[in-house]
Amino acid sequence: MNQSSKSRYFLVELLVNCLLFAVAAAICIAIFAHGNMTGKKSAALSMAVAEAQNVAESVKAAGGDLQVLDTLLDTGEEEGVYILRYDTDWRRLPDGADPVYELRTVIDIDEKNMLQADISVTDKEGIIYTLRVLRYLGAKSGGKI
Repeated sequence: MNQSSKSRYFLVELLVNCLLFAVAAAICIAIFAHGNMTGKKSAALSMAVAEAQNVAESVKAAGGDLQVLDTLLDTGEEEGVYILRYDTDWRRLPDGADPVYELRTVIDIDEKNMLQADISVTDKEGIIYTLRVLRYLGAKSGGKI
């Protein structure tokens, strides 16, 4: 009788230990999954910032000439809006393809000759990054402001 009660306690202790390790494993898996998603979002943000800065530099380099900007961005313009599409590895996609990421640039030049470009990078969940570029186009090199 004494022998069977000791084996019962041993089995109960073994089950409690197994339950404890199962709970710890579930918590670790949840933490690793959250870390993986955070890493992916961080990588997407880094690439979005880099692409938006590239487009901002192209807008500045074009100096308000939309034909030069067409060439620099290698895409067409529709009513002052340039759209660049990317796949999961941030490679450019042709027009009409289903993108994972989309970079949209809205160009506006007002009556005071001020260029404003609003650049936004989105994915299927929403906006990842936005950037605004302002440049006064009235002063040419050597001219007075």
